[in-house]
Amino acid sequence: MPEVSREQFAQQVIDIVRSRFPLAKIARAPQSFSIRMNGRVASLENLYRVHQLAPEELRHQVERWAVELLRDAEGTPDRFAGFDEIKERLMPIVVASDLADLRQSNIVTQPVIEGLAVTYVLDSDRTFAYVPTEELSRWQKTVDELHEVAMANLIARSHAIQAHAAQDEDGSVNLVVFQTLDGYDASRILLPTLHDRLREYLGSPFACAVPNRDILLCFRSDEDTVSRLGAQVAQDYRTMPHQVTDKLFLVTQDGVAPLQAL
Repeated sequence: MPEVSREQFAQQVIDIVRSRFPLAKIARAPQSFSIRMNGRVASLENLYRVHQLAPEELRHQVERWAVELLRDAEGTPDRFAGFDEIKERLMPIVVASDLADLRQSNIVTQPVIEGLAVTYVLDSDRTFAYVPTEELSRWQKTVDELHEVAMANLIARSHAIQAHAAQDEDGSVNLVVFQTLDGYDASRILLPTLHDRLREYLGSPFACAVPNRDILLCFRSDEDTVSRLGAQVAQDYRTMPHQVTDKLFLVTQDGVAPLQAL
């Protein structure tokens, strides 16, 4: 199957949405590789990457994506709920700090590590909604208070998850992968217990990477391992949906910092 250009893909998405949801108002948006549907601007980047992985499922992918976008555009009772009503569903999402959508959207965000920022979402069964900045004043909360609640929820959700470990030829663990696919795997780079939990297996300090939203890779910081996995991280970042960053980080007793070239 020949590769579809971005221009062709955008038109295919519009055509599919119009045929499936004839009452929806959809057109190209002025932002790069984006559409506007019922007043909501959405990037096509992640959908395009998903399509490249499974091009034969284009209609299904677009229809599912459109349903979620339409639901969000319609609004939910969460927009009028008090903080106590939603606080148990508040979660942190790590994103690249230079993400274009952050500059275009009025959502709560703050830097956490050089190259990474954290945003906040209200988790639902099938999707989540970013927290807009105006909610802070309505809830009478600061960003730090939001972060504290979101991190407590992430820690609770991560308490019993299982990680996958890989060993080298000597039987020593050199890689630990968190991939629950719950939407918060990359965010687990923020867990305060990450270093203490893995240093027994990976040494201290150790390296980590979050090429996309649905994976956290932790590995030994020796030159061979960093070189080998760094190339895989770069490949995943280029090809997988929900990309975060191709940068590598170092997990220390004092926290997470950018990994300098070895």
